[in-house]
Amino acid sequence: MNHSLTPLDDMFHPPTDDPWWTETVWFSWIVPERGLVGYVYPVFRPNVGTQFGGVVVFGDRPVPPWEEPVHAFDWHQPIPPGLDLRDMTLASGLTIRVESPGEVYSVQYSGRDLELELTVRARGTALVTRSSTPPLGAGHIDQMCHVTGHMVLDSQKSAVDCLAIRDRAWGSRRDGRQPRVSYSWGAASADEYFLAAGVHRDGIDTLTTGFLMRDGRWSPVISGRRRTVRGADGQVTEVEIAAVDELGRELAVSGRATPRHLFEGYPGMICWTGLVEWNLDGQTAWGEDQDVWSPGSWRRHRLA
Repeated sequence: MNHSLTPLDDMFHPPTDDPWWTETVWFSWIVPERGLVGYVYPVFRPNVGTQFGGVVVFGDRPVPPWEEPVHAFDWHQPIPPGLDLRDMTLASGLTIRVESPGEVYSVQYSGRDLELELTVRARGTALVTRSSTPPLGAGHIDQMCHVTGHMVLDSQKSAVDCLAIRDRAWGSRRDGRQPRVSYSWGAASADEYFLAAGVHRDGIDTLTTGFLMRDGRWSPVISGRRRTVRGADGQVTEVEIAAVDELGRELAVSGRATPRHLFEGYPGMICWTGLVEWNLDGQTAWGEDQDVWSPGSWRRHRLA
């Protein structure tokens, strides 16, 4: 069920008593001309007082996570007393400030390998999903944004000016129970973009959520399928998305992915992500395709 975004969604949500109750804040950006994808991803478990996550930048070639241009990902840090997600500074050097609720965010980071200064402005309706089933109060926000600013990486300053996704999630997220899911998005302009996310069941990637912005008109995705071509290493090299939105509009998009990078946001989660150049209604749209597995399911896939 979809509900409107509220200023309260930039704050900690009231948790249940589940120790696995989790709040996440995710901002992404891309620099296609350098083949770079960046994530800001702090994660909080307030019932046990811990925080983890951080900042990662994936380069233009596949390497282990510790060889990526930036892998500043911390584990088991204490949540600072009285932390307010609307204006937070973490010990890692990451600062996130809500300049306008649900609309404008300031993201800064100062670390050994990266200096980052971004302004994130919403560029469309947020897809807000809330659940009344256990865990009570679970929810998710996905929103296309215009990200501007700069990054200094390897002493090279690069301007950032892209369309990219932000998301927020809250609810129970227990380690070791990762389903096989996909998360694909691309943007040609502020009036032409898409998000398509789904689950893998019975050998089929079924789309369960997302949105389509076409000719400046936004609508949720209600059904569809994701088809992939994989290389000898099991990684996705080509992606096709076929979906339908609430307005009855059909989305048919295809893309070729750069070599995949491993993002392990949680113990027991393998996320293979790659920068994708999509063909969206005849337009070039840059974005991502995230191919998410548990370690066991990935191992069985490779053995097969």
